[in-house]
Amino acid sequence: MSVDETIDRNRRNRGVGRAAVTNVIKSVEAELAKEVSDIEVLQDKLNILVKRETDLQTLDETINGQIKLEKEEEHELEYSDSIIRCKGKIRRFIDKHRCSNVDVAEITRQVNNTKLPRIVLDKFGGDIRKFHEFWPSFEAAVHDNPSLTRVEKFNYLRSLLIRDAARAISGLTLTNENYDKAVEVLKDGFGQKQAVISACMNTLLSLQPVRRINDTLGLRNLYDEINNSIRSLESLGIDIDSYGNLLYPILDRCLPVELTLLFNRDQVVKG
Repeated sequence: MSVDETIDRNRRNRGVGRAAVTNVIKSVEAELAKEVSDIEVLQDKLNILVKRETDLQTLDETINGQIKLEKEEEHELEYSDSIIRCKGKIRRFIDKHRCSNVDVAEITRQVNNTKLPRIVLDKFGGDIRKFHEFWPSFEAAVHDNPSLTRVEKFNYLRSLLIRDAARAISGLTLTNENYDKAVEVLKDGFGQKQAVISACMNTLLSLQPVRRINDTLGLRNLYDEINNSIRSLESLGIDIDSYGNLLYPILDRCLPVELTLLFNRDQVVKG
């Protein structure tokens, strides 16, 4: 394949990537415009944007190594700025949502014409790494609450489930017996310890590398992914010492070379 053909192919791939970014940004704007925005959907969109951003950066670097045009750089900056603004909107919404959860969020449902008590809980969408954070909170506030009937508990539970978790119990009608079945389905599907451990380790092993030391957003996302998996493992009673040796090659692969060198140099000084 000639150089010109390679450049054309890379440009086409970049065009497809940019179109995908535009669609994601539009879907984020639509979600944020809703009266009640789904925080799990927005988190998924954020993860997609981060991946698309990395792919576009790789293509931009490849194309710039083949041909350097001022117009190309302008378009790169435009898309980069759009992605940064969109990620900022999502993060601000998520941060605001979490703060409001702590202070004023509540669930008020009517079951059998009885006003249910106020509770503060985050929704669960099916990420098995987060089930062991969701369930203890739900268990303390609802499941073990003697003042609630099982139907009321089931109503609470359904209101807090979205996406894969909601689909898992979608065939169960609102009855006392089905509440017990719903709990069993959720625990079997999302609460198995070994499955959670596998999901956390798979996440760590499939992390996207950050190539540039000045890519602060990429480094922040990398930190968040690692921290989320470590917290999930800790919630299962798994200490970092039991898998810490695995983290070193992961960090070595994912961090920019400059940071890896600084880290190794620091270890030599300390040692």
